[in-house]
Amino acid sequence: MRVSAVPVGLLAVVLSGVGVASAELVRSPDHVVTKPTVDGWVAEASLVNVVVNTVPNLAQSPWTREAFVDATAIGNITGRGSTGVKSGALRSGLQLGCNTDVSSGLQTGSSASVGPNASVTISERPSVNVGGSATVSPSIQTTIKPGAITTIPLSERVLEGAVGASDLTGIQVHVDNCLGPVSVRVYTQFSMSTHVADTTVTVYSDPTTI
Repeated sequence: MRVSAVPVGLLAVVLSGVGVASAELVRSPDHVVTKPTVDGWVAEASLVNVVVNTVPNLAQSPWTREAFVDATAIGNITGRGSTGVKSGALRSGLQLGCNTDVSSGLQTGSSASVGPNASVTISERPSVNVGGSATVSPSIQTTIKPGAITTIPLSERVLEGAVGASDLTGIQVHVDNCLGPVSVRVYTQFSMSTHVADTTVTVYSDPTTI
């Protein structure tokens, strides 16, 4: 755990211009993307039940954003193809964007600085369930830069039939050292391979600000 001493005067100046997020629950509309393959199959990726619950961060820091994300990702193969299907894979994750990175220190007319490290932590509760032949990343730490989108994979499932799903509940998003709002978007990518072609479809949720 990092502990930093911040002068009271500096903290008062910064807090006067930056607020701590209040609890807010946002539901994204369901999204579906389909694409016919060259040999007659149809690849379908669905992203449903996406909820982003923005909460006040436990540290009550103006440079920290915290939210919990729910989402259900579905990959589906339909149609009557002329060749056999070799494999299918469903991948899900988050995309994050930070407006202003203060990792190098926030100066407000004082010699003190705030924000030694820019990081985002994605951690999952035990309720994450993707089932079958699947992998889920238990905890991820990375760095987001201002004006850039960071993609963070969460789960990958190899289909054992025509349909596969990843049901994600209570994914914690914890972003440190970001001055201003953080944008969150859930994505799902479904790939399938036949004896003729490889096909990939990707679907995104509506972006949410935390």
